Amino acid sequence: MTPLAAQAAVQAAAQTRAGGLTSIAYNVLACLGFPRTRDNEQRFNRTQPQQPERMALELLLYEPDLVSFCESVTEEVAKRIAGRLGMTYAYFPPGVASYQGYPIGFPGTIFTKHRIVESQNAPGRSSPELYTRHWGSARVVAHDEEMFVFSAHLHPNDEQIREREISGILREIEKAMKTGRSVLFQGDLNHRPDGKEYRRWVDAGLVDTFAAKGAGPAYTSSPIEPTARIDYIWCFGPISARLREARCLFEGSFRTNPADPQSVALSDHLPVIAAFQ
Repeated sequence: MTPLAAQAAVQAAAQTRAGGLTSIAYNVLACLGFPRTRDNEQRFNRTQPQQPERMALELLLYEPDLVSFCESVTEEVAKRIAGRLGMTYAYFPPGVASYQGYPIGFPGTIFTKHRIVESQNAPGRSSPELYTRHWGSARVVAHDEEMFVFSAHLHPNDEQIREREISGILREIEKAMKTGRSVLFQGDLNHRPDGKEYRRWVDAGLVDTFAAKGAGPAYTSSPIEPTARIDYIWCFGPISARLREARCLFEGSFRTNPADPQSVALSDHLPVIAAFQ
């Protein structure tokens, strides 16, 4: 554990004790590990049965109150991870059941230490394949405050599908915003901050936590040499005024070790973390 990670863990624990909230958004590549190469193949294969446990243990270093997974695991494995995290969970099956090389498709999961009042898969969906990856919502009560938590994984390479997904997502998020309650929206949105999709979230009134309070490098893909920022935590409402810090976790087991050709990161993305007072 690096000194920076240790400091973050201490700060996160203090936030929790004081009634704060720490959230992590992470595309976990079904907990398979990354990359798989000729040099690390033996180690990669040995780690496979351990990956869900390794994922949970690494996340626990930051003592999060809430974690969202994109490209999640089966619900059975998600339940195991929730138990290891000491959290409850809401599971969101994918809009498209499977892809070549991804037999379970790309489901999502929200884990939290707090009480989930209600959850819904693909809220406002008009057809089974409207959201090709996942899109889900949960109402969570944290420190006597009920808030809306949304998680989504948008299409990676079809802009028209992404625009359609954003329109549906914004309709549901804007309903939550009108209640005056806190809103968190996080996930792998597969667009960069200089794209027109980004402007749609900003124009709707959402706050990009990294743009507002980000520290350090912003890139979330890949864990070898990060060059793209496509994973986000957005907020709105009372919680926005309590935003203290946001950063990308290019550290620990989330990244590869350039000096070790056998190293295996937990995923092909890096997680982002946001801390609220």
